[in-house]
Formats: sequence, C-alpha cells, structure tokens
Amino acid sequence: MYFYEKSAGAVVYTIDHGEVLYLLLHGRYGWDFPHGIVRLRETDEAAALREILEETGLKVELVPSFREEIRYKYSKRGHTIYREVVYFLAKSRERTVKLSREHDAYVWAAREKALRLITRDETRAVLLRAWRKILEIEKIS
Repeated sequence: MYFYEKSAGAVVYTIDHGEVLYLLLHGRYGWDFPHGIVRLRETDEAAALREILEETGLKVELVPSFREEIRYKYSKRGHTIYREVVYFLAKSRERTVKLSREHDAYVWAAREKALRLITRDETRAVLLRAWRKILEIEKIS
C-alpha cells in the first residue's frame, strides 16, 4: 500500500556577526530543516510558519520569491510513503529555540557544517539554492 504526504517548512537562517547560520533540527530521520504536514485547506506558507513555530518556538519572516520542492519516498510501519516537501526561506531575528518533543537536538550551523549534517542530498541542494538567495538579498560576501 502507498501513501502520499505533503509537507511544508523553511530553510531558517539568521545573521550573526556577518555570518549566515542555518537552523537544523535532529529527529528520527536525521538532520533537516523545520517542516511538517500541510493540513486540509491550509496554504503551504501558513503550514510552514505554523510548523516552524510549533517545532522551534520561533516567529520568522518568509523571504519572498523563494520556493523549492523536493520529493522522496520512505518506509513507515511497512508502508511506502511518497512525500513532497515545499521549502521556503525564512529569516529569524532571534536564536533562542524551544524545541518540540518531535526533535531531540538543534543547531545553528554555518553552511559547510550544515551541508555535512543534512541527511538528504535533495535537502542539501535546497540549502545551496537558499544560500545563493541569501547572498543576493543580504548583500553578504
């Protein structure tokens, strides 16, 4: 039996002394950006903001004109799950995270460390596209 899930979340970043730091959460499936299931009649953007708040306690601002989608499959309780994840880019003005029970750790990581920690190749590619967008909008070298 096959199932389909749609999730939304964001590459959450902050700027610390001119350095871009990315928020990664650790859970059952490894390191990833905050994201979760899109509810019925909920927009992807609303789901992303809700999930970030629920998983981290952070109120963030979505950066316009950034939207990346990845697709993958995984197995859960003997079922194949096809998942689509929509990632936005979100800036956080604060760094104090209140981690939900879904995750056991978090880290604010620079790009190279984040690339090493992230579990999925598809998600690493999203980080690289987000990094390029951040360089564009933040005017960082």
